[in-house]
Amino acid sequence: MADRFDELDAWLDAPVEPLPAPPGTFQRIQRRARRRRAGKLMSTAAGVVVVIALAFAVPFVASGLHGPSGSGKPTAVGTPTSASRVRSGNSSGPVNSSTKHPAPASTLSPTGSASPVPANFQPTSVTFVGPNVGAVIGQAGTPGQCATRYCTSLAGTSNYGASWYGVNAPVTGPPDGPSGVSQIRFLNMRDGWAFGPGLWVTHNGGATWTQEQTSGLRVTDLETAGDEAFALYASCTGTGSDYGSDCTSFSLYSSADSSDQWTPVPGPSANLSAPAGQAGSASLVLTSGVGFLLAPSGEVLTGPLTGAAWTVANPAAPCNPGPAGPAGQPTTALLAADPAQLTLVCTSAAPGTDTQLKSVYQSVNGGTQWSAAGTPPATGIATSLSAQTGGGLLLATDAGIFRSVNNGSTWQLAQASPTGAVAGQAGFSYVGMTSFQNGVALPADPSLHEVFTTDDGGNTWQARAVSAP
Repeated sequence: MADRFDELDAWLDAPVEPLPAPPGTFQRIQRRARRRRAGKLMSTAAGVVVVIALAFAVPFVASGLHGPSGSGKPTAVGTPTSASRVRSGNSSGPVNSSTKHPAPASTLSPTGSASPVPANFQPTSVTFVGPNVGAVIGQAGTPGQCATRYCTSLAGTSNYGASWYGVNAPVTGPPDGPSGVSQIRFLNMRDGWAFGPGLWVTHNGGATWTQEQTSGLRVTDLETAGDEAFALYASCTGTGSDYGSDCTSFSLYSSADSSDQWTPVPGPSANLSAPAGQAGSASLVLTSGVGFLLAPSGEVLTGPLTGAAWTVANPAAPCNPGPAGPAGQPTTALLAADPAQLTLVCTSAAPGTDTQLKSVYQSVNGGTQWSAAGTPPATGIATSLSAQTGGGLLLATDAGIFRSVNNGSTWQLAQASPTGAVAGQAGFSYVGMTSFQNGVALPADPSLHEVFTTDDGGNTWQARAVSAP
């Protein structure tokens, strides 16, 4: 009888023939493999798209005016720069205005912030670098109880003034003769200047500020365009907040956006003297690659926005700037420019009244020739002029904002003086357009804690609170 274990071994040792797969099996396997490969490719492509999107999005934030970082609230009052660069005030690092504890550096953010600004913010100047991003500078808080011995503050907005948040400010006081600041200009998301009469610069959106030397001269005006900043350095003896008064000469300087060096602009734009025996002022405007300067004598100078030489376009405009008013600005000649033409409003006040004779002149050839264009209302003392492409003009006065849509031929009151303004500070100190439709205006009374904005070309205006009283 055969051994059953031998039979089992023989069966196990015999060659095995695999059963054939059901019809279509290999085709199904191939389809599934293709789907898996496609899925991996799509996941990889999606990852690449995310990386590319971040590569384009991050530099806009990282190179610009950042929002606050960390968990602390942004600092708005008397924020020092880094200890290695600070030249006045506390150098122990950023200090929160209310708690006096260290806080993260805060900058102007294109995405906004919910952090509040200090109470009693009193804006004296405003700047915008895009359709929505801007800042105001002024004094805030309670004197003697600020983060440092100074109460100079900055507030930023990323929604055109609908809401505001604190931003690091230069450690310096309000205008006091040759020192302090009252005005603000940003060229882009990084480079900005606080001035009037001192001069401070930031190249990181306001995270840190550095004081720049002016050799005893006072900066009465500063404007930015392209990749340059231009400033008027003046020799003045005015005291207190009247830092721009009693000025006898002006010189035009320029600086590249990322530079801390200011150099005189070549040509006749140096040592521009006021009329003999008189204190004077000057006005600077920039537009479409060209700058214009109304000298204290009434000369009109023009030049490229590159730091190259400027020349005299006209030795005598229809009027000269006259004595300086608030913030060093002219009182008898207001200059504005749009890409098509220059506009000049000449004024003559009637003593003892709130009326002023005003005449509009325009030039379509860079100030070489001027023609009369209209007569604004005599009501109110003029403080600021803004021009729009297409013949629009806005004139700020102590009676409100007047608007013309036909090059100054006719005018209408677009915004009355803000309610609640204290005596002697009615109306508006500044008006300007940041686009064809958007504009901003500052009440003459900073204790109102607000700015005004328009989104319909200056036809209507809305009050925007910067802080609580």
